[in-house]
Formats: sequence, structure tokens, C-alpha cells
Amino acid sequence: MTLVGSRVRRIEDQRLITGKGQYIDDLDLPGTLFLAILRSNVAHARLTKVDVSDALKVPGVVDAFSGLNVRVENRPRNFPMASTEILYEGHPLACVVATDRYTAYDALERVQVEYEQLPAVTDPLEAAKEKMSAVEGEKNLVYNRIYSSGNPQQALEKSDRVVELQLDISRVYPAAMETRGLLVTYTPNLLTVYAPTQSPHFMRRYLLEAFGRDIQDIRVIQPDVGGAFGSKLFPYPEDYITVYASLRTKRSVKWISTRSEDMRSTYHARGQIHKVKAGARRDGTLTGIMDDLYIDLGAASHGTYLADIAATMLPGPYAVRDVVVNVYGVRTNKTPLDQYRGAGRPEASFVIERIMDSLADEIGMDPVEFRKRNLLRELPYRNPFGLQYDSGNYMQLLERAERVYRDMEARAKELQKAGRRVGVGFDFYLEQNNFGPWESASVRVRGDGKIIVIIGAAPHGQGTATGIAQIVADELGVEMEDIDVRWGDTSMIGEAYGTYGSRSLTLAGNAAIMASRKVKEKAVRLAAQFMKSDVEELRYEQGKVTNVKTGKFMTLKEIASKSMSSLGGVWKYREEPGLEATAYFGLNNYTYPYGSHVVMVEVVDGRPRVLEYYAIDDIGKVVNPMLAEGQVRGGVIQGFGETVLEEIVYDENGSLLSGNFSDYAIPTAVEGFNIRWEYSETGKSDAPLPAKGIGEGATIGTPPALLRALENATGKKLTRLPVRPEDLSP
Repeated sequence: MTLVGSRVRRIEDQRLITGKGQYIDDLDLPGTLFLAILRSNVAHARLTKVDVSDALKVPGVVDAFSGLNVRVENRPRNFPMASTEILYEGHPLACVVATDRYTAYDALERVQVEYEQLPAVTDPLEAAKEKMSAVEGEKNLVYNRIYSSGNPQQALEKSDRVVELQLDISRVYPAAMETRGLLVTYTPNLLTVYAPTQSPHFMRRYLLEAFGRDIQDIRVIQPDVGGAFGSKLFPYPEDYITVYASLRTKRSVKWISTRSEDMRSTYHARGQIHKVKAGARRDGTLTGIMDDLYIDLGAASHGTYLADIAATMLPGPYAVRDVVVNVYGVRTNKTPLDQYRGAGRPEASFVIERIMDSLADEIGMDPVEFRKRNLLRELPYRNPFGLQYDSGNYMQLLERAERVYRDMEARAKELQKAGRRVGVGFDFYLEQNNFGPWESASVRVRGDGKIIVIIGAAPHGQGTATGIAQIVADELGVEMEDIDVRWGDTSMIGEAYGTYGSRSLTLAGNAAIMASRKVKEKAVRLAAQFMKSDVEELRYEQGKVTNVKTGKFMTLKEIASKSMSSLGGVWKYREEPGLEATAYFGLNNYTYPYGSHVVMVEVVDGRPRVLEYYAIDDIGKVVNPMLAEGQVRGGVIQGFGETVLEEIVYDENGSLLSGNFSDYAIPTAVEGFNIRWEYSETGKSDAPLPAKGIGEGATIGTPPALLRALENATGKKLTRLPVRPEDLSP
């Protein structure tokens, strides 16, 4: 039986659903100290005094400090702690290290802070006018880039219809089930950092860059992770503060964020405003697009790449050449901004799909027909900004989705006749993933026949171990039960990148294939020595090496066992012993999955209720449809949350108004709905395993389709995410 392509149940789940998972706060070492962080309750101020002396007098307090500054790229000077200027609500001011959690938090009340409040900059459009500085007296506009192709101004002037839209995409909070945390264990030459990170090797690199003079090495171990969605990848202030506290005290130190801390300190996402002009001819030809893109970076500038992704992906799957996107990255007195599931692609898809619906309405054309008029017919295709769309058949997939759309439309019209506010929405999305540059994997066959696969990817709920086990089992011709997939420890494999950008099976999966092939080649050479055969007489098939002349064979287990069976003596074979190989795999281009979403929604008392949902994706070879479908289901629910529930709201003074789950709504089982998913395997990648990523596609495809359905249900023009109840009222 071929495992790749089969709906194999996740091998990770039994341990987790039986309560045997080990998350960061489950780890507790004897003598560990607990760290608590004092955070600013104002958004912008000149810091004049932080005094921790009284906190140090509290019984059980071991250390307390303030003013820690570390130079980290694209972070302000007041990082990880405010030393001269407070830049956002939640900015760390000081910390206390104590023998237990409660003592540490109690002692925070003894820290004395004095500051002079400054005006807060909260509106990114106003911030770009430079009336006042948000960060350390510097300009707010810290990033400006123009992506331009053709002559869009002229194209719009020659258009029969032009629409102008301001599309507002709110900030959102990633809202992982498990808040962030860190446990650092100290020895004189080695720090071991346990962290729910998406990239242990990246964390090791940036911590060594900061503290390499103080410690010989740092080992990073990823325990089980209760959700991440991109938010647990990049450097955080608390990483540096906790490591520094361990170095100061020469003790193990643990920090666990509370939920309210997490909502103020975990990097927010999205936060873009697009001022768009777009044109079309009467025959439905999309002529040109002009976009001023403002990204609200918060009090740092490490999120600018999100605007670059959104800008370069803005043309989507449509044949338009006259496009310009002016990117403006502005700093404000808010929590810094960075990636969240989709990372720039949901914003791009939302904008281009809003353009397509608006222009279709303006010229009086069916929105699906309008898309078909402009959809790319031949691939590969280089888009106006140089991105090379790789493979697939966009029209074929669109027409499959259209049949579902027409059927839903017919049923919606019957419900509308009964007086119900029902609408159907449709979109077509194009993804970009395989963010590299490469990934690693090692395959080791033990003497007992057990196969250990170590991957450089760092999965945290995706089911990657199951997919990797399927891939390696097929490649080596062994049972899945014989394979043990491991990850998340920088001591297990030399270098790696991690899990993000829908890359794990495409890159780590192919690295595992390449390593497995090296193992097979080695097995043949060893078997030739053991069986006294010529290599040319041997074939590797289904977990064994067979002499095609004599029919004699040795299994992979027997070859490994014979390599390891004796203690003492000499090695009398020419081939080096051991069945182990490491491989690194990268592609020279991104991969571009694509898909379509169709949704029927009803609005009752200003609240949307999804009646039917359909999604179809082309992600190349589907390793495990069950894993892929799980990603789609989760992504659709998250996309639903972003469209109608989730919104980070600040007041004009920079105070976070949606700083708890009473005010920041996320989808629950009550809002859940059935999702029907189908897939195509037309658009394969140029890799031994021709798969593309699925982890983020659903969050890209959901908002445009759902918003369009709400428009059709209410008859209102909708231009912002999320939609508020008042936007949907009659």
C-alpha cells in the first residue's frame, strides 16, 4: 500500500489527547526561579525613574532589574526594556525574579516608576503626516517602497469604469491557546532554553548573537506547543529578559505570560489600510490598479516585509500588467506588528478580490464571469512585480467552484423569497509559500531496525510527523510503525529553519526523501560487502536489498544489525559502517497554490450565520488528505473570526480597549459550521515530492468570500475587516 496520498490518522494525537503532552508551563525543574515583568500602562512617555530597591526587600525575591537594552535589528533602542522612553502599552519596564510566581508578581507592586506622559500616535494615516514622533524622536515613516509596472495612471484614464476604495484591515491578535513562555536552565558553559518557538535554531542564533560573550553555547528545545500561527517565530523582549536573568542569577528561570500580558505583548498582525483605484473596460477587462498601502508597524519596524508580500501578491491570479503599489510603513505607539497565519497574502487577496467584486458591480457583470475574463490561462507566468507563478490550471478549478456557487445561489434566492437575509459569496485566491531557503532532515536506521527521522522543521500541531512518516515509509519500503519522527532540539541536527510559511512537507519532506535515498544507496553498498556480491547485482526494493541473480536478500534491519552486532574486534569491510544520512533541500522559487471559496450566509439581528461553506484547493501532491483538510477547517474558522469577530482596538491615547477575551471575540464552537473541502493535484511543484503548502490557504480564501456573501445578504457595501454588527443592520 502506498501511504502518500492516504488518509492516515495522526500519530501525534494519542499522546496529546490522553494528557501526556509536555507544554512549557508543565516543565518544572527543582530550584527554578520565576520571573514576572512590570509593563507600562501608558502608551507613550519619557521614562525618568525605575527603582527596584523595595522589590528586592520582599522575602523570596532573588533579583530585580530594569534598563536592559540589547541591539536587535529593526527594534528600537528601548528594547527589550524601556530605559528612556515608553513606546506602547505593555512595554517591559522592569522585572522581578523570585522563588515562586506569586511572590514575583506581588513584588512588582513595590517597583517605583516615574514618567512624563507624551502624546500617543495611534492612527497610521496621521502618523505618516509626521506631526509628532511615536518612537524615540525619529520619523514615523520608516519604510517606503514603490512597486510599479506599466502605466497604471494612463490605464485608468482609458478605462470605462473606475472604482475608488479605502479598504481597512484591522489589527488582530494571534490568540494561541497557550500563551508564550520560556524556561532557561543554567550551567557555566551552556544555557538550555525550553521555548514554544517555531524555530529552535533561529532562536539559538539570535540569543547567541546577544549573549555569546557570556555563555559558550545555547541549546534550544521546543516542547509541545499550544498553537503559534506565526506569532512564536521572531525575537521577543521576554526572550532576552529571561535569558539575561538566568545569566545574572546563575539559576534556572521561568517566565510564563498571563493572557492579558500576551494580548499586549505578542506581536499583533494584519493592520493595513489600502487606498485603491482600479479600472475596467465594459467588456470586463481589468485595466489597471493603483494602491497606497499603509502598514501600522507599531513601535518597531520588523514587520515591513508583510507589506512587501501584500504588494507583490496584489495582482493575484489575474492578467493585469499596469499596477503600482506605494508602500508606507509607519510606526505608532502600539504593540509591534509581525506575521500571523497567511502573513501578507490574506491582505493581498482581500484587496484584489474586493476590487474584482466592486468592478463587476460597477460594469454590471456577473462576478464569476468577470473573474473568468481576467484569469490567467497559461502557466508559468511572471506577474508584474517579477513573481514567477509556477504551475496549475486556474480555470479548471474556478469552474469546479462555479458549479457549487451557482447551486448555492439558486437555493439562496428561494430563502430570500421567504424574507430571509441570505447571500452567497465567491472568491478565487492565489497563495505564495515554500518560504525557504531550505530545510534539513536526517534518517538513521538503528541496529534494532527502528528508523529515526530528525527534521529541521519544528511542527506545533500541523501533523507534520505523520506526513513525514508516510513519506519515509514509502521511500524506504517499510512500515510506518517502524519510523520515529523527532524535531525541536538544536542538539539533534546541525542547522535548520523551522515551521512557518506552509513549508514543512515541501522542504523538510523532500529533505527526508533525499536523506532516505542516501540511506538506500548506503544499504546497497553495505549489503554488497556482507553478501559478497557486486553492487551491480543488487536492488533495493521494499525495505530489503536483493541479489537479482541468486534471490538472496538482506532486510534494512539485518543490514543495520550486522553493522552494530559485535563489540570488539575489527571492521573488515571496505564500506564505512552505519546507516545514517543527512540532506538539505531547497527550491529556487516559491510555490503558488491556489483555490476558491464559496459561502452562503444568513444575517439575523446583525449577526452572521454560515449556512454552507465550500472550499477547493490545488496544492500539488496531497500527502495526507486528512491532514490537509484539518488545516483547511481550522483556517476557515480563523478567517471567519477575522471577518466578523476579531479586532484589536486602541483609544486615541494608545490604551488597548480589547485586551481580554471579554472584549476581543474569537470563534467558539457556537459559531462553528460545517465545511466541505475538495482538492485538485494539477499544480505540482518541481520537487521529488511535488507538494505545495496548505497551512495558510484557508485564511487567505475565507475573508473575501464571506464579506461578499454578507454584502449580498444585506445589500450594503462593505470595505473593512472585521465587519461590525452595526454594518449589517437593516
